[in-house]
Amino acid sequence: MTPAEHAKAKAEAKARDKAEADAKAKAAILNRRRPLMTAPVIRAEKPVPPPQPGHTSPAARRKAYLVASGAGAVLAASGLSADASLMDDISLSPDVAKIVIQLEDDRRRLKDIKATDRKVEAKRLMLPAYKGWCDGVLAAGQGERGPLDQVFTTIMAWTIDVGDYMTALPMLEHTMIHGLDMPAQFNRDPITFAIDQICEEAIRLYDLGLAKDAGFDAAVLPMLQDLVADHDVDLHDEVEAKLHKAMGRAVLAEANEEDAADLKARQETALREYLAAIEKCPRVGVKKDIERLQRALTKAAMESPESATVTEDSATVSTDGATKTDTSDNTSTESTASKDA
Repeated sequence: MTPAEHAKAKAEAKARDKAEADAKAKAAILNRRRPLMTAPVIRAEKPVPPPQPGHTSPAARRKAYLVASGAGAVLAASGLSADASLMDDISLSPDVAKIVIQLEDDRRRLKDIKATDRKVEAKRLMLPAYKGWCDGVLAAGQGERGPLDQVFTTIMAWTIDVGDYMTALPMLEHTMIHGLDMPAQFNRDPITFAIDQICEEAIRLYDLGLAKDAGFDAAVLPMLQDLVADHDVDLHDEVEAKLHKAMGRAVLAEANEEDAADLKARQETALREYLAAIEKCPRVGVKKDIERLQRALTKAAMESPESATVTEDSATVSTDGATKTDTSDNTSTESTASKDA
């Protein structure tokens, strides 16, 4: 066989092999398209247990979020209750939805903690996860109310619980400006909650002499008073009295016994705060403080150099004036005592 004939035979063999391969491939495709001649075997599936409210795993809640298409579904998946009317036509971005689900997970963890100090420490560790979102809310200054309002006020309440009052104050003012509500489990409005929590802790620390060691920033108290005045807040008498009492404690705490002028100014300011407190609520617990301050101020007035160098006539007038002042103070005390009774 010549070289040309050999090459031709080889090419023809290769062509036959390719044709046979193509035919087999087409046959395989046709076989796959043919209907099955025998019925498929159906295996019984294991029954799926029904969902148990309150026992949904974090992974299941995250999966529920992934298939949710709107705010209502996301909030329902996270277990956070909200008024359905507030959720209409509102959609949550993935970042915000993560905040909602994160909060619900954290709330479940807190329910498992019994000791108050451990709850506070747990909140302290949880709060950094929400800082960026809260800063964004404050920077945007959104005034439209929605289902995320209670997420924001919950984080504000936790911030107060851990004693970070200066961080909580801008959040508190935001809630007041936009009329945000506290979550359902709170029985107080935001400003009442804040004053109650902050002032109770302030009074406790000042009475124990621990305010300085605990790092309590007394500047938060006049700031609370400014918020009340600026927004014309109608506080309960007991709450306003507590704020005045805490202010009196804070003013006296930094008094310098060696500086007579500073001490007198602080005593007079504290006395005004205590009198305002007892006028609002006779059982606020400042009656003895008022009596001590009145005695101290009267004694300081009698011992001042000016009263020691006056003439006999002016001394008589001063004594009359002091008598009148004492009578007025006694009358005030008796009036207060009758209110206590």
